[in-house]
Amino acid sequence: KTVLFFHADWCPSCRSADSDITANQGDIPAGLTVQKVDYDSETELRQKFGVTTQHTFVEIDGEGELVKKWSGSATLDDILAQVS
Repeated sequence: KTVLFFHADWCPSCRSADSDITANQGDIPAGLTVQKVDYDSETELRQKFGVTTQHTFVEIDGEGELVKKWSGSATLDDILAQVS
């Protein structure tokens, strides 16, 4: 399982979530990857998944297809609670 974190360096809530993810990386379960994606430069990925705001998370399957999309998770625990 992979979660794409659409992040922007200028976004305060993105920085906060990124800090929490980094601080708690050991809590990410085996088989799950949280991958930070630059919101400003990855326009193709944004279009593919219909991402219109930074601080959006997209869970994708092994084929790279959308499983679930949500915004605003503030902590790694919030993210893990959303993962299918």
